[in-house]
Amino acid sequence: MLKICIIIIAILIILIILAFVESFRELRCVKITTYDIEDDKISEDKTVVFLSDYHEAKIINEKIVSAVDKVSPDVILVGGDMINGFEHEGLVESSGALLNKLVEKYPVYYAYGNHEAKLIDIAPAVWNKYQESLSSDIKYLLNDSVSLGGNIRVYGFNTPREYYKRGFGFPKLTKDEIEELLGEESKKEFSILLGHAPDFIEGYTSWGADLSLSGHFHGGMVRLPFLGGVVSPRLLLLPRYDYGIYEENSKKEIVTNGLGQHSIKLRINNIPEIVQVNLKKPKGV
Repeated sequence: MLKICIIIIAILIILIILAFVESFRELRCVKITTYDIEDDKISEDKTVVFLSDYHEAKIINEKIVSAVDKVSPDVILVGGDMINGFEHEGLVESSGALLNKLVEKYPVYYAYGNHEAKLIDIAPAVWNKYQESLSSDIKYLLNDSVSLGGNIRVYGFNTPREYYKRGFGFPKLTKDEIEELLGEESKKEFSILLGHAPDFIEGYTSWGADLSLSGHFHGGMVRLPFLGGVVSPRLLLLPRYDYGIYEENSKKEIVTNGLGQHSIKLRINNIPEIVQVNLKKPKGV
């Protein structure tokens, strides 16, 4: 019996070591995930790169730039959490370096996540230093929108912090609440909504977003075959909208697993990614 227990413990230790070795490897990788979206509203093909949840992952800065250059997009959309909300001065530099490098070649539009909102509240001096370090060519989308051409409009929804509660019972986000902050969605243009938290898909699509781009859940940190992500930042097991593409109200949402980690720096079967979205006008048009 003792021998069996020792063998079991040894196997568990080996598995834990292998898991951390794999996580160490994955946190230093970047992949490109591509989605093709065709819609009658689109009048001109556009290639969009979507980045989210960087969390000061400076070790992969060069790989991110290389992956973006490989795509060579028309525009880069940033979905928030490019920094950590608990950083002290000096630890927000790698995000600024990355964004400044990217905006030298591509238009960059930046919408905030919960970590930007948190840093603004708890460490305004650090936040101000971070903003001052960013190129003036980076444009913010804070409850605002911009045309990308091709009859495509992108909206940046600045989700209030109270909507990021953890556990059960967090508030729902309704069409009316989004409209109060963001205004009405354009009915004639193809609308992209940068909404950091993916579990508000019902609100996003009810508001009218043809395509929502979200992150926040980091793919569930550890991804299991057939089950998907294990845990969300809301501390909920097996979150429903953890990664990939979803459809609600005949409209779509793409959820990225992001680029970095905060607090618990662990990723298994969950390589950091940039998202390439090919927006296409209907064939023959």
